[in-house]
Amino acid sequence: MGADDPQPRSFTLVPVSNGILRPEQRARRHGVVLQPTERRQLERAGWRTTLDYRENHVRGLDGRLLRVEPVWVAEAERYDGEVAVASAEGSTAEAAWANLSEEIAAARVMTWQRVKFAAR
Repeated sequence: MGADDPQPRSFTLVPVSNGILRPEQRARRHGVVLQPTERRQLERAGWRTTLDYRENHVRGLDGRLLRVEPVWVAEAERYDGEVAVASAEGSTAEAAWANLSEEIAAARVMTWQRVKFAAR
């Protein structure tokens, strides 16, 4: 039979499962947590977070590449009547998140009280 031909009436699809529970009854399984705890804590506190990566190329006077320095930049923003933004860098993603958490805990954030929202 081709794709355009209807299937016989006796043909039915049934869900297939490897376990004894049907797919809709299968217990949830949680995998390994991938995000750093600092990031999860910030997001639970209402901060929106981002992580960027860049490389600084360090060159000698003759122009030869001496080394490549990885730089991770973690940023967070939150709106509670005013916009608050914080940013921190680190040589690893985990270091960047730890530095950002320290910046926020020490209240080293930039704030704007007057924010204009675009009309919809």
